[in-house]
Amino acid sequence: MVVALVIVIIYMFSLLFVSWWSTRLQKKGGSNSFLFADQQLNWFLIGVMIAGLAIGGASTVGIAQKAYASGMSAGWYDVAWAVGALFTGLFLAEKIRKSTFKTINEMWGRVFGEGFRTVSVVIQFVILLVIVALQIVAGGAILTALLPQYFTMQIALIVSAVMFLLIAIVGGLWAASLSNIINMIVIYVGIILGVVGAIKGFGGLATINAALPAGISGDGSHWYSLVKGMGMAVILAWFITMLLQGIPNAGIMQSVVAAKSPQEARKGVIFAAILMAPAGFISAMFGIMAASQFPGLANSALALPSVVTAAVSPFIAGLLLSGLWAADVSTATGLMVTLGTMGTRDIIVKFFKKDMSDAGQLKTSRAMILFCAVVAYILATQVSSVLGALMVALTMFALYAILMTAMFLWPKTVKKTSAWVTFLVGFVFFILSQFLVKSLAISGQSIYTVFIASLVAFILCALFDKRQAPVENLYKTPEEFSKEA
Repeated sequence: MVVALVIVIIYMFSLLFVSWWSTRLQKKGGSNSFLFADQQLNWFLIGVMIAGLAIGGASTVGIAQKAYASGMSAGWYDVAWAVGALFTGLFLAEKIRKSTFKTINEMWGRVFGEGFRTVSVVIQFVILLVIVALQIVAGGAILTALLPQYFTMQIALIVSAVMFLLIAIVGGLWAASLSNIINMIVIYVGIILGVVGAIKGFGGLATINAALPAGISGDGSHWYSLVKGMGMAVILAWFITMLLQGIPNAGIMQSVVAAKSPQEARKGVIFAAILMAPAGFISAMFGIMAASQFPGLANSALALPSVVTAAVSPFIAGLLLSGLWAADVSTATGLMVTLGTMGTRDIIVKFFKKDMSDAGQLKTSRAMILFCAVVAYILATQVSSVLGALMVALTMFALYAILMTAMFLWPKTVKKTSAWVTFLVGFVFFILSQFLVKSLAISGQSIYTVFIASLVAFILCALFDKRQAPVENLYKTPEEFSKEA
């Protein structure tokens, strides 16, 4: 597998080069260039940035793991993500770009006050750290499984964390967006050639299908069914979860804020949805082939690596390995820049040093990215289930999605009590249905329970609270808002 290792090394160095070169694009310098790319991202860079954010370890290795038992229906996960992005692009992106806030938590503070902003900062910061940690886990698992002669899990986790850190800390949002051009190409070239190579290596699709076991359906009919394997309840839960997490997603928000114009923001998010949709079904094929050729795997997470090591050439294996690792890089680097922004502007500047200079904010952003990389690495050593942990973390976005959608589309329904009541009801039902009284989770999926409870709470506030929330603050300049506050 020396050829595969060489290809991976070339890919790594190409990303580091792009990260270094991106510093030449930071025309104005300072924190705005580092964190928001001088608000000069066009629709194409926004598209690859958000698609890269979406297509991570859960969207490739995680889907193959699910497809090992459930078949093609596992591929709906990425389509669900695409629907969340599409909704944001069609209805919210232009409005967000026309507003004057820079971070999602600044948005909450302007409408619902600093108390709600503080709580949201903590929750979103923790969720994003968990997601970055999951990308480190996935990256480490990929390197270890496909190149075991060169990487132990411990070394692979460190290599993944360091690469994510270097790209983000050197070039900021410019580096993350430009490197995602490479990442998206490598992802799709890798997984497409990997599937084609594996089918050929196993003797063709007919041979693979003939060896598929009866599986969970009892007659093998679920392998290529778009519904049977996962079941409609789980698939619908994915769509609801990913739709709701896409709306208040801090990574999407940062890319939209960094757009050249509201129109570029809208086109970019829609383009991202188109880019991310096919990856899941392609990745699901690895799980199906593994079920055919390697029944009874002790760990289903080995589904994709087992196929690669057994059936594809070293050259294709290198491309696929780079593609799978690119999926983790693309997600993690964008989120680390977002964490740097959130940590600097929503925590340090807001609560500890309000008069921090722009140069100070730039240094603090890089220090915050370093801090987050270390914490995410520590968390990564404790995580066992990638897709499961991710879905639990994303459930909390439901209540934020309801508030944010209403603010931009139906502002008159947003009242002063809306945020706290919706949050507290949603949070209580999240804890109950996820951990304490699991029977409350409708069809076994807590997202249904959290969404319905939060929506009912919001509607009750809209009906009975006559005090309008100051949604117009979203469009005031920072100076105007500070003066009135």
